[in-house]
Amino acid sequence: MNPRLAHFTTLRLGGECRELVTAAGAEDVAAILRHWTAQGVAWRVMGGGSNVLVADEGIPEAVVRMVAEAAECRMDDGLVCASAGTALDDLARFAAEGGWEGVGFSTGIPGTVGGGIVGNAGAFGAALGDRMERIELLTPTGERRVLGRGELTFGYRCSSLQAGRSVVLQAWFLVKQGDRGRLMADREDILALRREKHPDWRVLPTAGSFFKNLSPEVPGGRRRAAGYFLEQAGAKTMREGGARVFEKHANIVIAESGATARDVARLTTRMAAAVQAQFGFALEPEVRCWGEANSPT
Repeated sequence: MNPRLAHFTTLRLGGECRELVTAAGAEDVAAILRHWTAQGVAWRVMGGGSNVLVADEGIPEAVVRMVAEAAECRMDDGLVCASAGTALDDLARFAAEGGWEGVGFSTGIPGTVGGGIVGNAGAFGAALGDRMERIELLTPTGERRVLGRGELTFGYRCSSLQAGRSVVLQAWFLVKQGDRGRLMADREDILALRREKHPDWRVLPTAGSFFKNLSPEVPGGRRRAAGYFLEQAGAKTMREGGARVFEKHANIVIAESGATARDVARLTTRMAAAVQAQFGFALEPEVRCWGEANSPT
């Protein structure tokens, strides 16, 4: 039996893939991808599975998971270097414990450094692309390359890496020396704020914020929270099958026991339609959909 991807995503949904391998390091990834390429096997890369909705019917591709069992962080000439499989919260913890300021915004964000860079994850007005100095990639041909920040393009919850087939291996981030006590206190404040407003993905299956926040009304202004418009449109009371909107945050969907990926697709389509009807604009999903059966019909 092929592995079910529901076991590897924070939504705990999704059918089978052709094959799944968890990579321990760069050489393992290179060997796996060379083998699949030689066999003509299509493949995808998954990090922590925190921003993915996989179709109930699964996907035809093989999947390589870039997930480290423990934090793989170090200081390298004044930069914080982390492997792609390192959890974003572990990156934040490592920096705070060392008294290094610059990546604390990643505290409590589920997912990994590699996936976070590809999607330019962030919070509190900051994002990984703002702090990244350089990355090491594995190209589709198996070549390891190091690219500087100027060779990549980052936008709101997106990057130029999404258009290619290269795999992030590790990344270096700009930091500066700070006060360890203050940084650790800031970290606890962020964790407390997340506990207050967000579900614990380890307890309640979720992908976090489903839709991207909207562009500022004026240049240089703050982005407008999608959750605000969803709440005004009545999303907090919505449910489709086993999928429901989180009672404390209108932009977060919970997959209860028995939920399906199609339930989530139906619910989020309905949520977006309510905002479109009331406010006249379309919401853009932040969660990526894998598979052809995630339509609401």
